[in-house]
Amino acid sequence: MFSGNYKHVVDEKNRLAISSALRECVSVKRDGKGFYLTRGLEGCLFMFPPRLWDDFVTNNVKKLPFTSARRNFERAFVAHAFKISCDPQGRVVIPQALKEYAGIGRDVMLIGTLDRIEIWDYAKWKSMDEDNTKNLDKLAEELYKGIQ
Repeated sequence: MFSGNYKHVVDEKNRLAISSALRECVSVKRDGKGFYLTRGLEGCLFMFPPRLWDDFVTNNVKKLPFTSARRNFERAFVAHAFKISCDPQGRVVIPQALKEYAGIGRDVMLIGTLDRIEIWDYAKWKSMDEDNTKNLDKLAEELYKGIQ
């Protein structure tokens, strides 16, 4: 499981170092090699190890009815997934199209969110995190109501 938040920099070659704390959560033997990087929601990028990508697609996307909404979601989400690998320094290259989609500049935040890592432009993350922090009690109540 991924957790925590880590500020990093994207260099001029679109390389991003993945925090060792996040890399240590991945076992090549259990999870597969590399990551799948794709468009995320709310304007970030989602990064999954192969096993968790397969789980997400199988247990979420493929279980949806084969409607135009599902097909369009697949086109917007799955069709923009790139298989990427870490170099010996623990860096990945963010494809330019994904960098543009998420509005990623030089400063980014990597966020561990249980089954995936989110990559955010730092300013966008800071603003959203401040809002979420102000509304944490309301968010918790809303989620709790949903399971009753």
